[in-house]
Amino acid sequence: MSGIAARLDGPLGALLAPFGWVFSHLAAARVSAFERGWKASVKPPRPTMSIGNISAGGTGKTPLLFHALEWFAKHDARIGVLSRGYGGDEGRMLEERFPEVLLAEGADRIAGMRTLMQAEEPPEMFLLDDGFQHLKLKRDIDIVVLDALRPFGRCFPAGIFRESVHALKRADLIVMSRAEFVPEEERLAIWKKVQQVRGPECPLPRVEGGVVARDLRNLKDGRVIPVREMSGQEVRLAAGIGNHDSFFRLVQAKGLKVERFARLADHYAWSASDVAQFGSDLPLIVTEKDGVKLRPFAEEHCWELRVDWDFRLGAEAWEQCLAELHLPIRAARIEPLWAAHDPDGRGGV
Repeated sequence: MSGIAARLDGPLGALLAPFGWVFSHLAAARVSAFERGWKASVKPPRPTMSIGNISAGGTGKTPLLFHALEWFAKHDARIGVLSRGYGGDEGRMLEERFPEVLLAEGADRIAGMRTLMQAEEPPEMFLLDDGFQHLKLKRDIDIVVLDALRPFGRCFPAGIFRESVHALKRADLIVMSRAEFVPEEERLAIWKKVQQVRGPECPLPRVEGGVVARDLRNLKDGRVIPVREMSGQEVRLAAGIGNHDSFFRLVQAKGLKVERFARLADHYAWSASDVAQFGSDLPLIVTEKDGVKLRPFAEEHCWELRVDWDFRLGAEAWEQCLAELHLPIRAARIEPLWAAHDPDGRGGV
């Protein structure tokens, strides 16, 4: 749990609770204004999917986004990602892993969409990163990532949530992250509350997963090694992310012995002096999100832990959503081929 989240779980959060109640109602009123057409929204010219959450980051959304990009890459789809770009780290991660994907970063997602549509080969579909609250841009599928370690709570400024649990009614699919850290009975209780909020007329499949360690990459020379090669060794950790505990648990689960863990602010701006403070007698392991900023200052003992998304339950429901978004693209590609085969439209008769 991040430092601010821990403080808000105590007396400070209780003191600010009335303000959180006001914030949640203002957020709900804003959604209603868009739904009623009082606030304008734009329909993208391509199929669009949003991957977002109801909390302020730290849910495992980025690995799930990358999982979607890998699926679309296998199906040869040209993707445009529209991202807020706060901090700059997730965009750099995306460019490193998916150099073929078009990326537009900025608060104005509509402007970013229009810029990408002017490319020589414009996207065939859009993925809206962290877009659940970005209602100015319409989407065909809304996916929400719900952190099993912290699924519900107070809204700003009394907590870390942007909307109340009732916002989950708008989701087309809910993916529970960090499921590996929560017992089955607790996960069932979370799903029960979700279904109570949505009502019996809007059931959802159980879709659960989390991140798994992929490998360790040296930030100085690019060497890649299996995580097991450091099993049993003492290491130092540092992370400028929204949920520090998840990174700590992931490293410990691989048998690494954490001598020190620096819990840095989300989107932390690394410098050469930061590296010096950790010393070089033990490996320093950071997240990929930190790695893109640390790389210019990295020394031989600096490593990043790369992760992938792994489904525990409901992978078929997730892939169905991706396939539904991809279907119009397949149809658009097949139509001219069919027209060339049957120019008179007679169906071979």
